[in-house]
Amino acid sequence: MLKLYKKDGDTLHYWEAWEHDGELTVHWGAVGQMGEHKKLPIPSGEDVDMLIAQEAESLVDAGYDEPEPDAQVALIVEYAVQGKGTGHDFEKRKAVEELLSDMLGWTGNGEVEGGETVTGKMRVYCLVMDVDIATRTVVEALDSEEFLEGATLLVARGDEEPRLAWPPPPPEA
Repeated sequence: MLKLYKKDGDTLHYWEAWEHDGELTVHWGAVGQMGEHKKLPIPSGEDVDMLIAQEAESLVDAGYDEPEPDAQVALIVEYAVQGKGTGHDFEKRKAVEELLSDMLGWTGNGEVEGGETVTGKMRVYCLVMDVDIATRTVVEALDSEEFLEGATLLVARGDEEPRLAWPPPPPEA
């Protein structure tokens, strides 16, 4: 898989390509939007990496590039659990991971890195390109599948301590 990004004014654009079931999927758009995609057959004996490089060549010439390692921000979806959680909690975490993997991937904004359950907390870890757009996308996705109740979203850049991203704090009186 290859992911490329380019900033154009206030808009971050993405382009990505990957092989699945003998086809090359090429997907592009503005981060936070589903974008467009096309599927191309992979000729027998063709090197998939070379095919992807050929598809990406004009975009690289136009300024698209792979993101710097520190460009992505950690977005953490957290739920409180009793102890180390139950089987139901584990199934919920797996469902949330799958949902967010699809939503972040198809909106070009990142990926799920995995999850964990520790005493009192269940977390799903995501790496995202635009944390504000990702927060909106994740909240909408969780709400649409009835996983929003009890969720807290945290953001961490680099080695900093996670800070609250959602829900917003109540207005001060």
